[in-house]
Amino acid sequence: MSPDQTNKLLVIDDQPDLCEFISEAAAGLGFESKGVTDPEAFRRAVQEFQPSVVVLDLQMPGADGIELLRYLGERGSKAQILVASGMDQRVLQTAQQIGKAHGLQMLGALQKPILLADLEATLRQCLSSDTPISAAALTAALDKREIIVHYQPKATRLAPNRWIVEGVEALARWNHPSLGFVSPVRFIPLAEKNGLIRRLTEQVLETALSQCRAWDAVGLQLSVAINLSPQLLNDLAFPDQVARMAAQVGADARRIIFEVTESAAMFDPGTTMDVLTRMRVKNFGLSIDDFGTGYSSLKQLYLMPFSELKIDTSFVRDVFAHEDARTMVETMVLLAHKLRLTACAEGVESQEVLDFLDGVGCDRAQGYFIGRPMAGTALEIAVREWNSKQK
Repeated sequence: MSPDQTNKLLVIDDQPDLCEFISEAAAGLGFESKGVTDPEAFRRAVQEFQPSVVVLDLQMPGADGIELLRYLGERGSKAQILVASGMDQRVLQTAQQIGKAHGLQMLGALQKPILLADLEATLRQCLSSDTPISAAALTAALDKREIIVHYQPKATRLAPNRWIVEGVEALARWNHPSLGFVSPVRFIPLAEKNGLIRRLTEQVLETALSQCRAWDAVGLQLSVAINLSPQLLNDLAFPDQVARMAAQVGADARRIIFEVTESAAMFDPGTTMDVLTRMRVKNFGLSIDDFGTGYSSLKQLYLMPFSELKIDTSFVRDVFAHEDARTMVETMVLLAHKLRLTACAEGVESQEVLDFLDGVGCDRAQGYFIGRPMAGTALEIAVREWNSKQK
């Protein structure tokens, strides 16, 4: 079967062998791939080939990767951009921020030498299905209750070296009848674009509240965190609506935490502050998500009524590889505590990272080491197993 024509990968690197390696890996996943080694060929390929994914080296003769990011931004490229370089992590992270500032979709960064498994895992996220998803299909999915919710455990540090799962993050999944599970990366933007995001969020909240009642019935009391779209931060009626939903099922609002990304919180600070403050007045928790990855004003941050600060995965996963990442995590934990916020670290994938967080006094942790997203019944078993080992 020929690859989906929307899956086109363009790689530029001045090392022909690496170009070939990345192109072959991409082709094996179903991409139509093209490799170039000089900036002029790259510019021509962007126009003629119209890639959906670009893998970009930073250090090249003729024009460096930052110049090419600017070029892609000026053209209004919609391609997802993966930076691949032998430079240190700080430069890679800065390059990603520059790309975002140019309006580009930054996929992430891989440090050379690139491992095939890491490359394939990243590129799989970009594969588009040859079956388009329409707003009508998503509306029908909401009507038929095809949107289900998985739950990822969040552990709380009760004492040194003792982490107990006391909460979860609710994550939407679309159980499509023919496509199987559809990633939220595909349907959340569709919901936002077509005025369906409030209905989707309310359905996720309703499902999560029902699941909480089921957990309560078996003696498992968990808080639940739900992600909020930036669009809902401009909806002045939303706080009253979620308060009614919680009251209808007798849920304690203090067990519900709404997560807002750093960039979303700062997009329209005036209206956002109104909505978020009313959420806190109604006793809901508020978490600022992906902290450290945006361009927030610290003044606006301390004025916003958050109760939790979530440290982004990109810092947590590098605490043993880069001293700067360790310093950032320690500083963000300290900042959270100085602002009387709970500090939660995402992306915990090993006991060693959890021990580091324990040592710096982080309050909560979330990641695959503690548990992957799972259905409600499976989570009940996983939580009991985890907590029994922590006593």
